[in-house]
This record gives sequence, C-alpha cells and structure tokens, in this order.
Amino acid sequence: MTRLSFIRIFLFLTSAVLLAIPSILSRSVWGADYHLQASDHFIIQFTEKDKATAEELLEKSEEIRTRLIRDIGLDFPGKTVVIIAPTIETFQRLGPGLPWIPLWAAGAAFPEHNLIILRSPRAIQRGHIDPLAVFTHEFTHVALGIALRDTPVPVWLAEGLAMYEAREWTFDRTMVLIKAVLSGRLIPLKVLARSFPLEESDAELAYAESFMFISFLINSMGRDVFHRFILDYSHSGDLRGSLRRTAGLSLEELEQHWLFYLKLRVSWIPILTSAGALWFIVSLIFLYGYFRKRRLAMAKLREWAEAEAEQEKKA
Repeated sequence: MTRLSFIRIFLFLTSAVLLAIPSILSRSVWGADYHLQASDHFIIQFTEKDKATAEELLEKSEEIRTRLIRDIGLDFPGKTVVIIAPTIETFQRLGPGLPWIPLWAAGAAFPEHNLIILRSPRAIQRGHIDPLAVFTHEFTHVALGIALRDTPVPVWLAEGLAMYEAREWTFDRTMVLIKAVLSGRLIPLKVLARSFPLEESDAELAYAESFMFISFLINSMGRDVFHRFILDYSHSGDLRGSLRRTAGLSLEELEQHWLFYLKLRVSWIPILTSAGALWFIVSLIFLYGYFRKRRLAMAKLREWAEAEAEQEKKA
C-alpha cells in the first residue's frame, strides 16, 4: 500500500472513527507537525504552520454552519472533515476520486465524503484568499450536496447558493452583470444548469447570474418557501415540479420575473452615462463648488468684521 493510499483510508473514515484514533492519524499524515482539533460538527486537520488559520476556522465554523443550515432548511448528521493542505501538491492529490484538483482552486468539496479540502493561505503564490469565505463556499456545496443526496443539482443552484452564503459579491461582478443586461447577452439558466462556460469572461457572467438569481429567489419567495423547495426537490428530484409546487411558478416563469427585475434595476444606467447627464452632473458639481466657496468667503468676511468691531470697542 502506498503512503498516499494509506492517508486516504484514514482521512475518509467516519467521524466517530476519526475521533477515536487521533493518535494514529497524527502519525500518518504529513509528518510530525500534523494536528487535529474537533468541534461539535467539524474535524479540522492541519500542520503547525497553519495553526492560526485552523483556530480561526474552529472558532467561526459552527456559527457559519448554523446560518447556512438555517438558510437551506435541512440539517444532516456527522462531522465534516476539513483538511488544510499545506502545499499545492498536497492540495491537488488529496481529492478522493479525482486525479488532480485544478491549480487555480482555493478549496474543494466532496459531499459524498462530508469532506472539505482547503488550500493553505501560505500555498497561494499570488493574491490573497479569505479562508473563512472559501470554507463557507465549500461547506455550502457539502451541505447542499448531502441535503439533495443523489438528486442532480443544477450548477446555477450549487454555485449561486455557495456565493450567496460566502457573500462573494463584488463591484466587478455588478459591472459584468449590468453590461450583459444592457447588451442582451445573459446566459439562459437552462444552459447554466449543466455546466459553466470555460472562457473566463463568460464564466464570470455565469457566476454573477447564479448569485443574483439565488438572491432573487430567496428574497422574492421568502426563506420558508425556499426551504420547502429544497425539501421537496430532495425527495422528488423534479426541479420544475418542486418550484411549481412550492413557489407556484415554473422555472421559466421565475426566470422571466428575474429578468424583468434585472432590467428594472439597471435601466437607469444609460441615462446616467449619457452625454447630457454627464454635463448636468458636471454643472451641479461646479455650482456646488461655487456656492460653497462663496459661503466660506462670506463667513470669513463676517469673522473679520466681528474682529474689527471688537478692536474698536477696546480702543
């Protein structure tokens, strides 16, 4: 048996077994500086150099889990194993059933094993990652994957909910979505159900759409209806039927409502970016500056007059 096979056997045992044999695990993974800590629902495995990251995860993970389970509406038993891979090589090789995790990934989730593998912040050569955000994203995949079990999960649902929970919304994604709405190049949800585009700009749009659609669903349907949808879908495996039974609308009808909502939200953009609007804004800025300077000058004149009057009284 190779060392890697030996590691995998122990990593993917049940949580009860993992807790029962921490001393065996500590001698079998990554060397002498390997550590293991556990909370009510998580087992964090890390090396000494990632102790600070592990402690932060251990402190915040239960709170994140509580919020996420509340949003999904379905809980599950057992402890989630979280491995902080100390190097890119370890990160790529630990995934069960996968020969290689992509180099660009900061984390990977394996719901069938109740397992999350995170890339150590020290293993990121360029840029910065937020371990808590990456953990939240990947744990959403685990929780949703376990909740839906063998039910196929549309990519827009999996990625959109993961981004929603991890609060992964940025100004750049806002601009990507606005540009797509104004140019009429939004990607239909039925396309995003199967996979995301490989081309970078289209992939960014896919993520932005998925986030916004999930946000729209939760806010328009309400959390209770969203919970019932996930529960119904986990039992039936019928996405359209579940939406119809819980929200009263088909996926296509919900998509149309969402598109109308998007267009309504960005319809003011062309007005503000027109030449007339820009000149109007410039004029307002000029007038504001003029009256502000005049007000300051008048205040200074009053100050001088009061000072002069005070001097005359003393004389």
